[in-house]
Amino acid sequence: MERITCGGASAALGAAEDGIVRASFHGVLSSRNAGALSALVLQAAAARGGVGVLAELDHALAAMPPLGPAHYGYIPPGLRDVPGALLVSAEQMPVFASIGPAAAERGAMRRAFLARAEAEAWLREQAHSLTANRAWWSLRR
Repeated sequence: MERITCGGASAALGAAEDGIVRASFHGVLSSRNAGALSALVLQAAAARGGVGVLAELDHALAAMPPLGPAHYGYIPPGLRDVPGALLVSAEQMPVFASIGPAAAERGAMRRAFLARAEAEAWLREQAHSLTANRAWWSLRR
């Protein structure tokens, strides 16, 4: 298990056989550290060959305004196709409800979920679709 710390928050990373990297966030996520910590988690997931990231915010306090497209400036162009699902509580959902459209404006795939099974199913579907799309494009070249 790898631990990444940034400001007053941290994330513990673990990988599963399905290629989805699980990141459990802890501490206080604010506008100052959420993007930087997320970037470090995304880079670590890509370095492990992860097909997606499931970020669990069950041990974190989200102390920031609802996310807009500007928040997703932390995602480097080469990592925008790594899908990310956030598993949040009902109380955290107002902050993360706009995550899908906001991230999409920056070319990233992100969604917030209340249920783990839904988040994992979405990540598997996105990873499968991306793999199929890459295979199709490689045949056309």
